Amino acid sequence: MPSDKKEDVGIDFGLGGLFKGLSNLMDAAVQLSEKGESLSKSGEIHFSGLDKLKGLKDLKGVYGIRIGTMSDGKPSVRSFGNIKKSPTGPVVEETREPLVDVFDDADSIQIVAEMPGVSQSDIEVDVRGDIVGITAISDTRKYQKELLLSRAVQPEDMTWTYQNGILEIVIKTTAEKK
Repeated sequence: MPSDKKEDVGIDFGLGGLFKGLSNLMDAAVQLSEKGESLSKSGEIHFSGLDKLKGLKDLKGVYGIRIGTMSDGKPSVRSFGNIKKSPTGPVVEETREPLVDVFDDADSIQIVAEMPGVSQSDIEVDVRGDIVGITAISDTRKYQKELLLSRAVQPEDMTWTYQNGILEIVIKTTAEKK
């Protein structure tokens, strides 16, 4: 049974301990894979009063990690949000990476992306060979994700819908998987 928890995290600008607790989730992945369960953890970090630093007033960091089990029984760890690791430490980017699931069937590829806070008119989906690019820009949120598919597809074989923060893309395929 999946466990989805959200929590608001208060943290100072140091960000040093941000990824500390996430490392324990890797150990949990092995235990969950034995049970066939999944775990999702996400949160937000609000930075206020940063107007003295590089002209920033309010900055919002969103992070999350989803641990599940692949069909072969191996653990799958996927991160999402706008906090990225860098050689100098965590960096908060303006653009978020949405949580995306890809389902690859014999005759189609289905992509499901979670992108709350944007409208359908804010979304662009670009297909080039075996790469699908997803971009959404609204007044309050920006999302971007590029996916490498298991086979080349054609843009005219694609349909997509967006409802309640969920983008669903279906691409009919004829080529065999790589």
